[in-house]
Amino acid sequence: MYIDKKSPIPVYYQLKKIILAKIENGEFDTDHPIPSERDFGEILGISRMTVRQALSQLVNEGVLYREKGKGTFIAKSKIEQRNIMSFSEMVRNKGMVPGTKVLFFECSIPSQDIIDILGLKENDPVYNIRRLRLANEIPIGIEAVFIPEKFCPNLERFDLTASLYQIIREEYSLTINYMDNIIEASRPFKEEKELLAVPANTPVIRISGKSFTDSGVNLLYEQSVYRADEYKYNVRISVNNDIY
Repeated sequence: MYIDKKSPIPVYYQLKKIILAKIENGEFDTDHPIPSERDFGEILGISRMTVRQALSQLVNEGVLYREKGKGTFIAKSKIEQRNIMSFSEMVRNKGMVPGTKVLFFECSIPSQDIIDILGLKENDPVYNIRRLRLANEIPIGIEAVFIPEKFCPNLERFDLTASLYQIIREEYSLTINYMDNIIEASRPFKEEKELLAVPANTPVIRISGKSFTDSGVNLLYEQSVYRADEYKYNVRISVNNDIY
């Protein structure tokens, strides 16, 4: 480890990069303690206050976590949703193997709230697909998807343990262009707790939203719940110039 004190790059930021590099190359392992503030200070010849600034930022970013009286540890790296990505794609990006269990599949006339959300006529049938999503056989999330039959007829022909986004894109030539999502923190319900294999007090992330094609077609509606200890949602928010 080396800190260049003559560099215009702040010392605390150099230390952050050193720690991140050691995590990336496996030198610092998940749930293992890293050197103390005193150790870092003595090894690098920098103040404990500077070390504390670097470690505090990494704790705030979810890279590290502290346990009182024990030290600072490497946090588990979460599966990260960025932009429009399939779950399978996210999991593969982490070097893990995606898995899916189909919990429910039906094509029927939906409830009135689904009709209103998707802007359908009263007798328009909808596919209702509920799946348990896994990474390296660990349950990560439960996804319920509602797709009007008119957009994806005979969907039952396909293997729904595969990527649904890929099926929609390759078999029906439909591409999701944007989503309107609502993201909330919650506690799991009894069935969710059992399916996700988590204690009742484990937080979950609930995401509900509509997905649209580039031509503005309301293609599907999804209600999902993910383990907050395994999954995070990265959102970019931009300014709407119409308000100025």
